[in-house]
Amino acid sequence: MTNYKTPSRITHAIGRHCGSSAIRDLLEFNGLNISEAMCFGLGSGLGVTYLEMADAPVPFLVHVRSLGFEARVFESIGIPFEWQTFESPESAATALEKCLDAGHPTLLLTDIFYLPYFNSSTHFPGHAIAAWSRNPETGAVFVTDTERPSVLSVTREALTRARFSTQPPFIHYGNMFTPTAFQGEITPEMITGVIHDNAKSLAVSGISALETWLAELSRWGATGDWHWTTRFAYQIIEKRGTGGGGFRKMYAEFLDEAVHYDASVQQYRLPLLMRACEKAWTALAMCLKSASESTNFPYAAIEEAIVAVMQAERNYTDAALAL
Repeated sequence: MTNYKTPSRITHAIGRHCGSSAIRDLLEFNGLNISEAMCFGLGSGLGVTYLEMADAPVPFLVHVRSLGFEARVFESIGIPFEWQTFESPESAATALEKCLDAGHPTLLLTDIFYLPYFNSSTHFPGHAIAAWSRNPETGAVFVTDTERPSVLSVTREALTRARFSTQPPFIHYGNMFTPTAFQGEITPEMITGVIHDNAKSLAVSGISALETWLAELSRWGATGDWHWTTRFAYQIIEKRGTGGGGFRKMYAEFLDEAVHYDASVQQYRLPLLMRACEKAWTALAMCLKSASESTNFPYAAIEEAIVAVMQAERNYTDAALAL
């Protein structure tokens, strides 16, 4: 007979972004109690990625969180990270059950289309959740998810399907990672390092992505259903787990905490400059929302809003790189 070991506690706190929320919960379980904003900052979470997806319902996508965020959170605090992936859904389900039965909560990537509690009619892969234990009789897995306060039960079949996605741009094959106990402390060097690394990435690839968006903007009004493209872009920036302002609001909160580790974060006005980025991104999002409800594609208005975002991001990165 299999022995089932359930966690002594479920350390879930209501969050804003799926990845930083789930990782924060699992870190607390393993001995590091930090805020979601601190978790997001440790992962150098800010980013801008411009994507073109032929034959997709949304032909253009601007992603405002850095790619590879999950790995960087753990690596920044000295926990080696590597996604476990699987050849088949059944092998992924079996591996998760083995992990949970040993009492080890686990980070998973999912497509919300298959998670019953979302009741979603659209695919949205790459959504992170924490799995804590399972019902040995039914096979249902108990998970926690971002802003939902309660533990959720998901059938084995639904969760197994959710963990595999071939929907670009976020493809995953049963991805899961089980954190180990954290031994150490958050240091000023860690904080300054992740701030600098994230600013460097924004200054290079982030600004480049915004420049590409500007150059390609005319195609937004001429390709596919631009009403839905602009609406989805608004949601990605402002609504879908970003905490507002394309994650910049949450990152500003991280910078507020960072001041206690390194006073020069305040001297270089990084929290203030990041809140200016937040406002610029929110203004761009609202411009895109308005565009989605317009008769004609408002090229000039969107262009002006993107330029304002670029200037705010440059102001911040210049200061952060001087830190």
